Amino acid sequence: MTRTPSLLLAASVLSAFALSGCGDGTVRTGAAATIGNDRITTTTLDGYVTRALKDTAAQQKVGTDKAGFERDVLGRILQHDIVTTAAKQQGVTVDGADVDAYVTNLDQRVVQSGQGASLEAAAAGAGIAKQDQRQFFTDLVLKEAIADKLTASIDVPLKVLQDAYQQNIATYDQVHSAHILVASKALADTILKQVKADPTTFAALAAKYSTDTGSKANGGDLGFQGKGALVKEFEAAIFANKPGSFVEVKTQFGYHVIHVIERRTTTFAQAQRDLRRGLLQTQRDAKLSAYLQKVAKDLGVHVNPRFGVWDTVGQSVVAPAVCPSTAFSSPSPRAADAAAATPTPTATPSCK
Repeated sequence: MTRTPSLLLAASVLSAFALSGCGDGTVRTGAAATIGNDRITTTTLDGYVTRALKDTAAQQKVGTDKAGFERDVLGRILQHDIVTTAAKQQGVTVDGADVDAYVTNLDQRVVQSGQGASLEAAAAGAGIAKQDQRQFFTDLVLKEAIADKLTASIDVPLKVLQDAYQQNIATYDQVHSAHILVASKALADTILKQVKADPTTFAALAAKYSTDTGSKANGGDLGFQGKGALVKEFEAAIFANKPGSFVEVKTQFGYHVIHVIERRTTTFAQAQRDLRRGLLQTQRDAKLSAYLQKVAKDLGVHVNPRFGVWDTVGQSVVAPAVCPSTAFSSPSPRAADAAAATPTPTATPSCK
């Protein structure tokens, strides 16, 4: 059976977002960084890191580079302040329902792409502890809302949006189905009769009889598929029948006993915001990045050299040797690291 490749979750979704650059100023003893009037203590940073590294997958990902992981986490903490400030300046707010919808959609993508059993597990494995995920995803939703505000004046004709909707209809109209593939019509007829009489037997019969090795162990489940993902006879059957139906169809692969489980449709009106976002992605990225960098500069972001410095181009906390700064006169918050508090003097073009 022909199937489309799994959707790949963009790597940026589960990575820390760093926003700012190497700055001037001092960081007080006991602070990992300061931003505006806020002081991020080493205790706060250690709490995020400790929680994250309770996850086995995160431990394996980090390996021996705990210092690099600390930089990633510190960047994410600073970004929270930057994004929150930017949202206030733009008069942008999001509510719990907005975040819930975002998380639900992302969770479905993670599961369908095979990148994890759930978004929660995938995020934990990427180094974001369960307790910290709500804040992280709220910040992502806020960034989308800020980008909406910054690009609100850009005109996108209705016809362009409608064309984009039709081009991506497989994303907006999908059917969840399961099947049992066998070689003979006689066996298919017998199985169809059994599952109609007792739908609860479908998974067991798939495991016993289906020749589709890719789905039989999962009860024949094929997940959600849009038009164009499956062979035409199979596709016609699942889109023509109502959820809850059991049907039989013949394709080049043999005879399929199909369970039509659910149909999920997103209307044009419901998809319009995301379509606009997709069409304006380049402008959105550029405007959002520039604005958040300005907010960070206005606030003043200063990282204790014990942990690293800010790199404007890379938008992340990096090791001092990569983006050095001599802006910090205070000692490291950890006595044992005091000797390492002065970064190397060699600058790179990306540092400001």
